[in-house]
Amino acid sequence: MSRHGDISSSPDTVGVCVFQYPMPRLHTNEEVIENAKKICEIVKGTKIGLPGMDLIVFPEYSTMGIMYDRQEMFDTACAIPGPLTDMFGQACKEAGVWGVFSLTGEQHEDHPKKNPYNTLVLINDQGEIVQKYRKLLPWTPIEGW
Repeated sequence: MSRHGDISSSPDTVGVCVFQYPMPRLHTNEEVIENAKKICEIVKGTKIGLPGMDLIVFPEYSTMGIMYDRQEMFDTACAIPGPLTDMFGQACKEAGVWGVFSLTGEQHEDHPKKNPYNTLVLINDQGEIVQKYRKLLPWTPIEGW
């Protein structure tokens, strides 16, 4: 049974939180890591406040922002799996929730020769990546990839 202000969850339903997170304007890997730490704290804090939450979804660009500078886009591109997904996985495991996270700079297999992917990952409550989606139709001309 849910409490006032909680997200309802039961054996046959999923309690979902779609978190409104502002798109940051980041320039370095250090800034991306600091922003990811904030997102991890939000995952854990939101679960405390909404114990019925089973899944938290963050919007596109929430982790890395949008990179208007081509060199910054390549410099901040990350591997999946990698340090960012490890951080998100640990937060999901600690909170006991699934999460959807935006990594708008996944390194291409031919990095740095080709533009990064705009990617979403789904991480389960054990901290494992269970799904990865790469955006197929970028928003031209803004998205460099």
